[in-house]
Amino acid sequence: MRTTGQIEARQPSYRLMLSVFAVPGWSRGRTLRAMAIVAVAYYIGVRIGLALTMTTQPVSTLWPPNAILLAALLLTPTRAWWIMLLAALPAHLAGELSHGIPVTMVLSWYISNSTEALIAAGAIRLFDRQARLDTFRRVVLFVLGGVLLGPFLSSFLDAAFVMWNHFGSAGYWEVWRTRFLSNALATIALVPVIVHTATARLDRMREIPLRRSVEAVLLSVGLLGVCIVIFTGTIAPQNASVALLYAPLPFLLWAAVSFGPGGAGASVLVMALFAVWAAIHGHRPFDATSAHANALSVQLFLIVTSIPLLTIGAAVAERRHGEQALRRSEERFAVAFRSSPDALVIVHRSDGAIVDVNVQWEKMFGHTRAEAIGQSTEDLHLFLHHVEASRFKARLASDEQLQEMEVLLRSRRGAVFRAVVTAQSVVMMDEPCVLVVIRDITERRRAELELQTQRTELAHLSRVALLGELSAAFAHELNQPLAAIMANARAGQRLMARKPPDSAEVRNILEDIVADDRRAGEVIRRMQALLKRGELQLQPLDVNEVVREVVELLHSELIRREVLVHTALAPALAHVPADRIQVQQVLMNLLFNACDAMAEQPREARSVSIVTSGTLGAVRISVADQGVGIPEGKEEQVFEPFFTSKRHGLGLGLSICRTIVSAHGGRLWAVNNADRGATFHLVLRRNGSSHDVWTLG
Repeated sequence: MRTTGQIEARQPSYRLMLSVFAVPGWSRGRTLRAMAIVAVAYYIGVRIGLALTMTTQPVSTLWPPNAILLAALLLTPTRAWWIMLLAALPAHLAGELSHGIPVTMVLSWYISNSTEALIAAGAIRLFDRQARLDTFRRVVLFVLGGVLLGPFLSSFLDAAFVMWNHFGSAGYWEVWRTRFLSNALATIALVPVIVHTATARLDRMREIPLRRSVEAVLLSVGLLGVCIVIFTGTIAPQNASVALLYAPLPFLLWAAVSFGPGGAGASVLVMALFAVWAAIHGHRPFDATSAHANALSVQLFLIVTSIPLLTIGAAVAERRHGEQALRRSEERFAVAFRSSPDALVIVHRSDGAIVDVNVQWEKMFGHTRAEAIGQSTEDLHLFLHHVEASRFKARLASDEQLQEMEVLLRSRRGAVFRAVVTAQSVVMMDEPCVLVVIRDITERRRAELELQTQRTELAHLSRVALLGELSAAFAHELNQPLAAIMANARAGQRLMARKPPDSAEVRNILEDIVADDRRAGEVIRRMQALLKRGELQLQPLDVNEVVREVVELLHSELIRREVLVHTALAPALAHVPADRIQVQQVLMNLLFNACDAMAEQPREARSVSIVTSGTLGAVRISVADQGVGIPEGKEEQVFEPFFTSKRHGLGLGLSICRTIVSAHGGRLWAVNNADRGATFHLVLRRNGSSHDVWTLG
C-alpha cells in the first residue's frame, strides 16, 4: 500500500515526463490528443496494409501507415515531428508484432517508414509552410515531394532492410518496385483526404448548402455502387474486361470538379481499396492466376489516374476560390460605394459615359440613378464653367490619376457649389473605367474665409493696440514738426513786418515749414497705414527698408524706454513678396516684446540687435534682446494664444505674428541666447512657399 508521501513524491517525475512532450504553442492536452490520434490511425493503417499484403510478397500492395504519418507531419509544426514519430512507434510495434513479423524486420520497417515521411514532409515544407492542397502549385508540390520523392528514396532503404533480414523470397528490385508503388498510391489516396478533413472549418461545414450535401450523397452512392458491381466479383459478368476499371472514372471526375482535391482524394481512396482488394484476391475483372500482375496494373492505373484528378480538382478549387474572393470584393465595394458619405460616380474612360452613381451623388446633383446612367457630365451640365469640364474630361481620358481638382459644379435645380474632385482607375465588366469622388467643400471654404476674416480683424485690432501704446511717441513725433512750423511762421511774420521785408530769409523759412509739414504728414500717413483695414497684399518688399522704417517710427518710444537699437543690414538683399504693413506689424511687436523683456535690466544693458541676412531663395530677420529670455522648454509655447509672461499681457501678439508669417509662407521661431536674452527669427521666401525654409534656422 502506497502512502500519501510516496504519491506526492511521484508527482514531480510525472510532471517532468509531461514537460518532455511539451510543444511551444500547444497545451499538454492538445499534444496528448494528437499523439493518441496518430497512434490509433497508424495502427488501423497497419492492419489495413497487412490485410492487403499478398502471401508471396513481403510488402503490402497498399500501405496506409506511411501516408498517415506524412499527413500528421504536414499538419503539425516541425518542432513536434519527433513526438508524432514517437507516437507511431507503439502502434507500429503492436500492429506488426501481432502478425508474427520478426522484431528486427518490424524495427527496420519503422525506420524506413519514418524516413519516407520525413523526406516527403521536409520537401513539401521547404517550399510551402501551409498544410493545404487547395491550389495547383501546392498539389504539384505534393505530388513531386510526397507521392514521388519520399517513396522513391525510402524504397531503396526498405528493400535493403528486407534483403538484410532475409524476409520473403522476392528480389531487391521487385521489393523496391512494389514498395514504391504501394506507398505512392497510399500517399496520393490518403493524404489529401486527411489534410482536407483536418483543415476544414466546422463553421464552414455547417454552412454547406443542402444542394451540395445531396450532391455529395449521390456521388458517394454512385461510386460505391459502381465499385461493388465491378470489384466484388459477385455481380460482374464472367467475361468482364479490365476496361471496366474505367467505369468509376466519371464519378472521379465529378468529385474532382465539384469537391476539389479533397473530394478527388476520397473518391480515389474508395476505388483504390476496392480495386486492390479485388486485384490481390483475383476477383473479376482481374485475372485470378496472376495476382502480382493484377497488383502492378491497378497500382499504375490508380497513380496515373489520381495525379491528373488531383490537379484538376486543385485548379477548379483555385478558380472557385478566386471567383468567391472576387465576388466578396465586389460585394464589399458595392456596400462601400452605396454607403459612402462622398458622392461617387463611375464613368467610362473612353467616352465619359456614367456607369453608376451612389445615393449621395443623387442627393448632391438632384438626378436619379436611372437618369444619370449612360449620360455624360456634359449632357447633365454638371460643370459651371466649360473650361473646367474640358480639363476634367481630358484628365479622365489620360492615364494620369486625378488628384484634388477644385471645380465649381451645379445641381439640377441650378444651385452652385464648390467641390474637390479626385479620380481612380478601376475595371468594371472588363472595361477601363474611372471612379470619381466628389466632395462638397462649399461650407469648408466659407468657414476658411470667415476664419481668414477673423484673423485679419484680429491682426488689425492688434495694430490698433500697438498704436495705442505708441500714442505718446506719435504725439512727440508730431509736436516737434508742429512746434517748428509755429516758430517758423511767427519768424516769417516778423520778417514780413520789416520795411522792406527780407524775401530771401522768408523763402528759407517757408522751405523749413514745408519740410516740417512733410515730416508731420509722414507720421500721420504711417499711422493711417497701420490703422487701415484690408486684405493681404503681396508686393516686392525690401526687408532692409522695412527695418529702417520701423526703427524710425519707434524712435521716440525707444528713447522713452531707454533702449538702444543696433542694426546690421545685409547689403543687396533680394526682394520678397510680402505685405509691408503686416511685416511692419510683426517687427514692431518683436521690438516691443524685446523692450518689455529688458524692462527690469539696468539702462546700460538695454540693447536690441536687428540683423538681416539672406540666401538664394529667402531672407531672414533676427531680433535679439538682452532680457530675461524664454523659460526652458517654452520656446514654442510662447506662440500659442493667451500664453504670456507679462503681468498685463493678453498673450495674442506672438500668436498673431506667427499667423501673419505663416500666411506669407514663412516661418517665425524663437531661441534662447547663449549668454542671456532671446532671439526671434523671421524667414520669408522669395517664392512665398514654406518648403525648405527650415534649413535656414
